[in-house]
Amino acid sequence: MRVKTMLRLGVVLGALLAAPAASAQDAATSGCAAVSPIAAPCVGAAKIAESLAAECRRLGLPEASCGLPFSAAVSTASRDAYVKSWTHRAAGFQSALGDAVPLLQAAFLGTHNSFNSVNDTPTISHSDSNQQLSLVQQLDVDMRSLELDLHFFGGRVVLCHARPASEAHAGCTTERTFAEVLPEVGAWLRANPDEFLLLYLEDALKADAGYAEAVAALDRELKRADGSSMVLKPDPAALGDKGCAPLPLDRSRTQIKAAGAQVVIVGNCAKGWGSRVFEWNSVHVESGDAAKYKPFPACDGTYPRSVYTSKLVRYFEDSTLIATIVDPTRPVANPEALTPERVAQMTACGATIFGFDQLLPGDGRIAASLWSWATDEPKLRTGCALQGRDGRWTAVPCTQRHRVACASKGTWSLSARAVAYKDAARACRKARRGPYFALPMTGNSNAQLRRTAGEAPVWIRYKVGASKPAAP
Repeated sequence: MRVKTMLRLGVVLGALLAAPAASAQDAATSGCAAVSPIAAPCVGAAKIAESLAAECRRLGLPEASCGLPFSAAVSTASRDAYVKSWTHRAAGFQSALGDAVPLLQAAFLGTHNSFNSVNDTPTISHSDSNQQLSLVQQLDVDMRSLELDLHFFGGRVVLCHARPASEAHAGCTTERTFAEVLPEVGAWLRANPDEFLLLYLEDALKADAGYAEAVAALDRELKRADGSSMVLKPDPAALGDKGCAPLPLDRSRTQIKAAGAQVVIVGNCAKGWGSRVFEWNSVHVESGDAAKYKPFPACDGTYPRSVYTSKLVRYFEDSTLIATIVDPTRPVANPEALTPERVAQMTACGATIFGFDQLLPGDGRIAASLWSWATDEPKLRTGCALQGRDGRWTAVPCTQRHRVACASKGTWSLSARAVAYKDAARACRKARRGPYFALPMTGNSNAQLRRTAGEAPVWIRYKVGASKPAAP
């Protein structure tokens, strides 16, 4: 107890004397990189600072006083500012667009090892964290894909960043149980009934009792006040001999919501939880060569376009100290990091799931995922949407004359002449079943249209003030 008290006193004094850092990544790159050619010392320093800063916040000190050098600037104020921001509104708008397309094409902003946060109870695992924010804070800032690693350790299902069951779950210590953490997610979903969550459960259970406990927690915690489940359950007839069903990529979030669900759970194929968890190993790929990612249409040489059009494509990053120890020559600036520039490139190329590490609402990566409205648009209360030369949309008077974005069988073309918005649909139709006036619904579709349009600004099928995008 005396050691713990002294540690806390040291944290308090350090917090009061230190100047807050802008972000952990910025601090490491600009400071530590000047004296260390490899990442491990810089990441190690950041982990110590982040743990101390988190303990400072737990002691109830003002958040502004808890920003140590090398630690991230975590605060309730930054979260509150974000939920009032244009970025949040634009991200919500894009998410609504994605509701209408099949899961194969719908984008999910999310976090990697979402549970492994320095914000949570202090453990060995959390001290080498992937995240700065709690699960609820991550949801608040538009993360719609969460990853939870489940281990059956000490006779209970716990969330920990550890070795697999074959290695005795080495790394698990006193982490919280799945049953203790899941209510936070359930409460957020009940408070936000229009939102949709992709929940990735990484399976390190490998025990019948563990699967049974996990399913019981899902049934108990992910339900509405009236007792109905929020989870889309696999069709029992589709489970097959292995006891699991693949994630239905042809269904849209709108269809799933209409069926009464707002959560889809994915993981590996295991009979023990196949009645609740869709198998997704056969329908997704993850982490190609992020370091060599190129702007659309080149994208990632690891995956041809046929992969993007047939499977979910997920990219994640790893900011843990253990990752730098495993790769001791890794430079301070992680070559595989999901930087804002790469996020924008991946979005345009059609990557569907992002697993961010150390996410903060103002770190630029959420903003980089925006492909629709230009900053602070739409500025007009009434108007029509125009895709500009940079691919971003602005609201302009509908009486302006522009060429029109026309779609047919997934291919874009432009009208032969410039017209006012009211004549756009007619300008597209060349035959009874010919091209139709259309709206890009994904970042990749938007990039494809811009490639077709070249330098020409074009009308797209959206009127400001419409309750939802016009259907074809």
